[in-house]
Amino acid sequence: MEKALTQKIIDRLAASKNPAVLAHIRPDGDAFGSLLGLGHTLKERGQNPSLFVEGGMISMYQFLPGANLVQDLPSQLPKETDCVIALDTSTRERLGQKTLAWPQPIDVVIDHHISNPGYGKLNLIISEIPSTTGVLFHIFEQASWKVPPAAATCLYTGLTTDTGSFRYRGTNALTLHTAAKLVELGADPAEIAKQCYLSISHERYALRKMVTDTISIKDSKKSAFLTILPEFYAKSGAKSEDTEGIIEDVSSIQGVEVGSLFEFTSDGGLRVSLRSKGKIDVNSIASSFGGGGHKAAAGIRFTNEAEKNRDLVLQAISKAVATLKS
Repeated sequence: MEKALTQKIIDRLAASKNPAVLAHIRPDGDAFGSLLGLGHTLKERGQNPSLFVEGGMISMYQFLPGANLVQDLPSQLPKETDCVIALDTSTRERLGQKTLAWPQPIDVVIDHHISNPGYGKLNLIISEIPSTTGVLFHIFEQASWKVPPAAATCLYTGLTTDTGSFRYRGTNALTLHTAAKLVELGADPAEIAKQCYLSISHERYALRKMVTDTISIKDSKKSAFLTILPEFYAKSGAKSEDTEGIIEDVSSIQGVEVGSLFEFTSDGGLRVSLRSKGKIDVNSIASSFGGGGHKAAAGIRFTNEAEKNRDLVLQAISKAVATLKS
């Protein structure tokens, strides 16, 4: 079934001359890596893809080849668009508010989030592959398409960031084989690691310090959470994109099975990030509040009652952790 579906998607992608490629709001390394990895590969084939994400490219991933190709979401797609492709985006809404008014349907969804309901005409969702860039490489291999060095760099970036440098559960032999093939195709692991993990801005570092100072450990030291308040951004000079990776500071603590990050927004909302070391299914927790993701990494977005909802999520975490044997 998967091979047949993949072939249908290959045929749909190949038939498009002017595809529009989209990724989720608050994009991360896998979102940008997917956008550009597919973009470079389609360009190699003589196609003319347009790459869109809310807010456009962010400074952290400016090192990616072709970063200037990533555009902010337009009010309307270009008239010549003949295929709309959504990458690494678990729900239709997470493509961005502007897209909800577009008359065009989503033709192809390519993702790895287990919570994705499949909102496109064709949906390839492989949760066993730990990044959407990995799913794309699976497609390219079946299609026997040439993956240029620029695409390999972008695909490897998505793979390494979404696996926590190959540390997260879900990393397996296939993941490492894929990484090796991308290196053979031109990705430079050391340079990518330097850009992703060893180039933190002063503003990002200041935000990280402020957030880690909020740590609270509970549930007999089996869970812990961090908090981001709106004023932290003004004080540190950081941007919302600088929160990426901060949750690892709490989920890496010995004995902590579930780490969480609660970001209170200036409009009264709340963003929640959840991480698990494998014993707790945080996707199940997130899904019960309308969120989703993976068993080991998930998120939730609330538009109001921030403190009340934070407490409800913490209660759900405590209930889940209580089921663990000492």
